[in-house]
Amino acid sequence: MVSTQPTLREVAKQAGVSIATVSYVLNGRTSSKKTISEATRQRVLQAVSELGYTPNQSARHLRRQQTERLCIVLPRLGVPYYEILCQHVAAVAEQHHYNVVISLTGTREKEQEVLQQLQRRLADGVLAVHGDWTAEELERLVASGIAVTLMHNETQGRGIDIVQTTEEEAFYQAICYLLQQGYRRIACFYVERFGRDGRLEAYKRALNTFHLPLDETLVIHTPESRKAVYERITQLLRQEERPDAIFTGSDNVAITALWAAQDAGLNVPDDLAVIGSGNIPEGEITSPPLTTVGPASLDFGDVAEMLIDRLRNPDQPQRILLREWELIIRGTVSDKK
Repeated sequence: MVSTQPTLREVAKQAGVSIATVSYVLNGRTSSKKTISEATRQRVLQAVSELGYTPNQSARHLRRQQTERLCIVLPRLGVPYYEILCQHVAAVAEQHHYNVVISLTGTREKEQEVLQQLQRRLADGVLAVHGDWTAEELERLVASGIAVTLMHNETQGRGIDIVQTTEEEAFYQAICYLLQQGYRRIACFYVERFGRDGRLEAYKRALNTFHLPLDETLVIHTPESRKAVYERITQLLRQEERPDAIFTGSDNVAITALWAAQDAGLNVPDDLAVIGSGNIPEGEITSPPLTTVGPASLDFGDVAEMLIDRLRNPDQPQRILLREWELIIRGTVSDKK
């Protein structure tokens, strides 16, 4: 026995209405030329229930030129800050009946591949985190009908909403705080993607403010894995002139530094100060609690809502959402003065 799915036409016939009326009811749309009474809406819903009708989502998306998906573009996985961002965006997206897909871009080539996928309508909207797409590339996405929100402090573009942070200024304050507390051999772990890293720029600026020379041996590109990070920090701490402080590109790296210091028999913060970046919840329960740089609250609901609003109002002017970062002092820095 072959079973067939009921069609929109059959639902309309059973409810005694037009196919257009069924479509209006199921899609939740309204029209100035068509008013659907509550009695009619209930007849349509009853017919749908009795026949077991299920909308063909693929066909509906094709007709409407919509995927009902949002795409979050990340440099990589394994970053708690990104994980929290994805959780919050997914929660808001679900409230507005959107699904979320994640695309990873570790290289310029991968960024171009994801860009092409988006132009082929991978999603209706995209939230890009720290990417290196040019303004022209982003504007092509907008021209193709895709809503774009970019988390980036430098890139701009017409029709694109921007989320910026004061992170570099907060990084600078963190290094200055270490210098003010009497630390002088400060190791800086940075992550450079396609050219520039705000942590390193802030580090150099703080040294210059205190008229201190740059020691290249204390400037370290962060390894990919936490195991490699642990090994690199362990090497640093075994040096005859070891650092007396470590400023890291992430709280994950900072927490790894706490482990390495403990295993090396060092006391944090008396022997070694550590400052992280990101303000992830885990930093509050380390021993001692982690001094860090980041937003006071890791709530990204406003970022997600801005993308949803751009989807619904694509022609509105560009908006810039500024998220303040700050130095959050806990227990991994002491006063050496």
